[in-house]
Amino acid sequence: MQQIIGHRGAAGSSPENTIASFEKAYALGCRFIEFDVMLSADNEAFIFHDDTLERTTNGQGNFGLSTREYLQSLDAGSWFSKEYAGEKIPTLHDAIHWLVKREVHANIEIKPYPGFTIQTTRAVLEHIERYWPKEKPLPLVSSFCHDALAICREHSKELPLGLLLDKWQDNWLLLAKEYRCTSVHLSRRIATASRVLEIKRQGYIVYVYTVNRERLALKLLSFGVDALFSDYPDLLS
Repeated sequence: MQQIIGHRGAAGSSPENTIASFEKAYALGCRFIEFDVMLSADNEAFIFHDDTLERTTNGQGNFGLSTREYLQSLDAGSWFSKEYAGEKIPTLHDAIHWLVKREVHANIEIKPYPGFTIQTTRAVLEHIERYWPKEKPLPLVSSFCHDALAICREHSKELPLGLLLDKWQDNWLLLAKEYRCTSVHLSRRIATASRVLEIKRQGYIVYVYTVNRERLALKLLSFGVDALFSDYPDLLS
């Protein structure tokens, strides 16, 4: 298993959550990337993180209230550098096509716009069912939203699920068992040696996010962490 998972592609050196960022991660040798999925106002699944458009595009307003046509008209690269001017917000269909072509594994994070959890989760599941090759290992799907995990598990017994923890929860094992998770994803702020050991003893894969310093990466790996999400896929190269 690869020790570094590309966070939103290679977000430290290219515009996050774009095909250009995925290509950058690939060029750096990364074969496992993470990205976020949100739904447009007219139910198109896009690769995007924020509730609002201003930080990573030349658009304005709320993502979940914007139409597919408007979102596809935006520049999602110029904010990062002129080199990426004209880069578009990819759809989930675009992303899956790229993943299959490049033979890259994925962690799809369901990041629903407020009030759109059910619709966003169903859209992700439908895309996987329709476009993911049957012969390929299924992608890992994660979310901070427990309702999203519940819908995923109800829909599929086989889909690998990841439980995301931003703050330590003593009931993590109960939650992981409830959704029959494959992995537990910890914020670097709560990843201690004892917690990693506890999770590993229970048979779960442990991932930690978002780690951009080599010294911290090596420390976490020494705890037994399986892999780290990083904006720099070549962090340990």
